[in-house]
Amino acid sequence: MTKNVLDEKTPPKIEEIKIEEDFHTKYMRERKEKADNFPKKAERFKKKLKELKVKSFSVEYSGSGDSGEIHEISYEPKKLNASIDVGTWKRWNNNTFESEETTDHKPLRDYIEDFCYDLLADNHGGWEINEGQSGNIEWNSKDDVINHNYTQFIEQSYDEGF
Repeated sequence: MTKNVLDEKTPPKIEEIKIEEDFHTKYMRERKEKADNFPKKAERFKKKLKELKVKSFSVEYSGSGDSGEIHEISYEPKKLNASIDVGTWKRWNNNTFESEETTDHKPLRDYIEDFCYDLLADNHGGWEINEGQSGNIEWNSKDDVINHNYTQFIEQSYDEGF
C-alpha cells in the first residue's frame, strides 16, 4: 500500500516518493518490451525447429468478439513425431477442464501453437477483440523467415446528408 505523504509531519525527500505507473502507461511499456524482445524469441524458436528437422509449418487463425483461436496447424514432414523439453509448462486437461503444470516434453504441434499465440499477443495485442483479425503464419527452413499475413477488420461508420 502506498503511504499518503500528506499525512506525514516531515515530508519525504523527492527520491523517496514512489510514483506508480498508471495502467495505460504500464500496458504500453510492457507491450513495447514484448515486441522488442520478440525477435530473439523467434530466433530461438526457428533454431529449435531446424534442430528437430522441421522443414516448414503453416498456421491459420482468426479472432473477433473477444475470442480467438488457431484453427489449423500443419508441418512438414507430417510424420515427424517430435517433442521438446521446455521445462515446466501448463497444458489443458480435457478430463478436469483445468490447466495443469507438467514437465512432460511438449509435442511439436503444441510448441508451434504456443509460439504463434505469443507472436499474436506480443505483436498484435487485441487481435481477438471486436471485429478482430485473421491470418496465417508460415515458415520454411530454406528461407528461414516467419511470415505473418493478416487482415484486420475495422468497423467504420459514415453519416451523410444531402
